[in-house]
Amino acid sequence: MIMAKLKPIILKRLIDKTGMEESSIRSALSRKREEYPYLTLNACAQLFARERNFSVTRHLDPEDRQALSNLETKKITVPITQRKKHDEIIVKIAVFETEDTLLEKHIDEINRAYTHKCYTATFVLCRKVLENLILQILQKKYPDRTEDHRAKYLNLKNGRIVDFGVLLKNLRDSANDFIPKKKLVERICQLSEGFKDDANDMTHSLYHIASKKEIDENNFQYILDLIRTLNTS
Repeated sequence: MIMAKLKPIILKRLIDKTGMEESSIRSALSRKREEYPYLTLNACAQLFARERNFSVTRHLDPEDRQALSNLETKKITVPITQRKKHDEIIVKIAVFETEDTLLEKHIDEINRAYTHKCYTATFVLCRKVLENLILQILQKKYPDRTEDHRAKYLNLKNGRIVDFGVLLKNLRDSANDFIPKKKLVERICQLSEGFKDDANDMTHSLYHIASKKEIDENNFQYILDLIRTLNTS
């Protein structure tokens, strides 16, 4: 084991920067020496300082610097095979072409959550995406600034977007305005219902945890396909 005294100027800087007692600092440095027996005590002081976002490097001797250099070399020589990560394979349960970067990120997050078996998070995210897509359908269909149009998606009293359930109801009640796509609109509303009440329960209750089966049975991708058809046909 390398023996070296702790420089008084280094000890003073450690005390000044940390506010710790001298005995506490010396105990911490002793533990460092047990962990890194090939380091000088002053080199251990640099590690101690670095962990607390400051440095005593300028007070180190060549011997101390060499000891630290040896430590960095030991870290670098960890076999690459232990650090190499395999490419992550994402299971895509949702694909939706869009120029909206935020929507695109939400779709990506849905797929990542599903891949990592975070099914409750997946379910709630699906509901969030559907809510915004249906909002966009209503805003596109009713672009006028009349109260009747804005009331399709906006609470006129507080200026906030209405809840998902209200959006669905308003879209379903407006199906006749989408002729000849009325049946398509009704089908979108029908399938989206599966993400309405259950997602509310998952958001506000500890007792409803989603399962993979729930996600798969609600066929989120099929709803996205129907919405794409409505938007493009």
